[in-house]
Amino acid sequence: MYIKSINNVVGYKDLPDGFSAEFNENKTYIVGGNFQRKTTVGSLFNWCLTGTSLIGKEKEQVANDTRKVSNVIVDMTFVDNFEIEHRLVRNKGKELQLILDGKEIKQENLVNFYKDKDVFLVAHNPYYFWTLEPKEQKDLIRNILPTIEPEDAFNLLSEDDKKIIGNPIEQLNSYTTKKNQAIYELEKDRDKYVGMVEALEKIALEDEGTMIEFQKERELKELQQRYENILFSFDNSNLEDIQRNIANINKRLEEIVKVDLTNISEQYNRENKKLKEIENEHPICPACRQEMKNSDAREHLKNYYKKEMDKYQEKADKLKETAESLNKEKKQKQAIFDKLNTTDSKALQEEKNLLKEQIDDLIKEKNEITLHNQEVQIKAQRVREAKETLNSYRNIQEEIKRELELNKKQREIANKLKILIIEAQKEKIKQYLNKVDIEFSKVAKTTGEITECCNIQYEGRDFKKLSKSQQARACLEISNVFNNISGINAPIFFDDAESTTDIPDIPNTQLIISLVVKYNLLEILYDYDDVLDRREKSIKREIKENGCYETQIAA
Repeated sequence: MYIKSINNVVGYKDLPDGFSAEFNENKTYIVGGNFQRKTTVGSLFNWCLTGTSLIGKEKEQVANDTRKVSNVIVDMTFVDNFEIEHRLVRNKGKELQLILDGKEIKQENLVNFYKDKDVFLVAHNPYYFWTLEPKEQKDLIRNILPTIEPEDAFNLLSEDDKKIIGNPIEQLNSYTTKKNQAIYELEKDRDKYVGMVEALEKIALEDEGTMIEFQKERELKELQQRYENILFSFDNSNLEDIQRNIANINKRLEEIVKVDLTNISEQYNRENKKLKEIENEHPICPACRQEMKNSDAREHLKNYYKKEMDKYQEKADKLKETAESLNKEKKQKQAIFDKLNTTDSKALQEEKNLLKEQIDDLIKEKNEITLHNQEVQIKAQRVREAKETLNSYRNIQEEIKRELELNKKQREIANKLKILIIEAQKEKIKQYLNKVDIEFSKVAKTTGEITECCNIQYEGRDFKKLSKSQQARACLEISNVFNNISGINAPIFFDDAESTTDIPDIPNTQLIISLVVKYNLLEILYDYDDVLDRREKSIKREIKENGCYETQIAA
């Protein structure tokens, strides 16, 4: 692809309306002093074709800002990679109009000529690549690298690695992502089973304990039989009931005297005190503590307190009646108890009580043994189940370990394969490189692992450390690589080319070279001898104007 001519320019930046220019198929020079619009001319083709600036800005101000411009028009003729000539007009006003070979089109129809905007910009403008972030640079280079089919990539691996991978990998990035996810899940499972195995190992090593036999079953039965015989031969439960009843009556009587009657007496006295305060010559209201002057209110309160005192008195009288009734009941029960409480019944009661204590002790001992044996059985069952589960979990752990190692190895090989593919791709682009070298992998100093990178060097030195002249030549080489590998074959616009005296010829590529020549007006040249002639005139004029010794030496 090459530019044939700029036919007409209207309102574009500070170029004069009607600006036109012819371009050589091989090399064209745009010369002039500073601020002579050399870069502006060089940007015409890119803006007309893509609608962006030389550094990819889509909203660049292109209308001439020194006068009112309603439309910006660029009309150009170019020849595509099939040697077909086209005429393209971009008319930008309130609406955008694109006309290709006399027919109105959309921007997407022009993509066929430049394929990918960023790749085109790198190919067309050598300096654009270095405006990008390192990751963007790497991604762009990766995008233009020649495709290597999965089968061919698979054959780059050693036989051992092929066996581990199994089959060619269709999508390396998604394959690595899946392996990373699988490794993450397997490591989670591994850690989970480590914790469970440790817990089960503790259980499996626990002491199960020993079963104990209750040796006093016969003794217990004999004591229970003797106890039942005593209950059968002499029912002593009436004596016990009477004794309990007497104790309950005594307890209730004590509550009546010490608690209930005391509380009622205190409440009665409080109400009586309030009543006396009301009956005073200057009574005080119990609520607001102010002197009461309303006689009706006083009478109302007096009646209220009297009623309260009557209620407490009534409660006290009832409690006294209850106490008298309980005393009568107590005397009756005490009389019955005295009759039953003979010497023989006392001895029998003591024997029964003793038997009951012995039986309770033995039953307690038996229950403790039963509980112990149940705990031993439960613990033995838990230990047995822990041992069985432990074997199963250890087998799972081994399987997880094998799967984890396999996935890590496969991920490692996949990463290695990425490097191998890039190196194989690099071989295919070497023909377009001279002094530039692109490193796609490096060895990590700490781990020794091979990792991806995108390190561009010129004659073995990092781009940032190069002189301006070396950077310019490096930029040209990168543009040439993008141009040829992508197949765009765009014309290269080399701005500020005076920074280097060594501009190489690039076969089958149109070069548009911008050079500063002091005092020279904007001019399009096609022969480098003409460029040298303009430079010579410029130097002579500078010597004449300045009369400077250093200038003469420079000339």
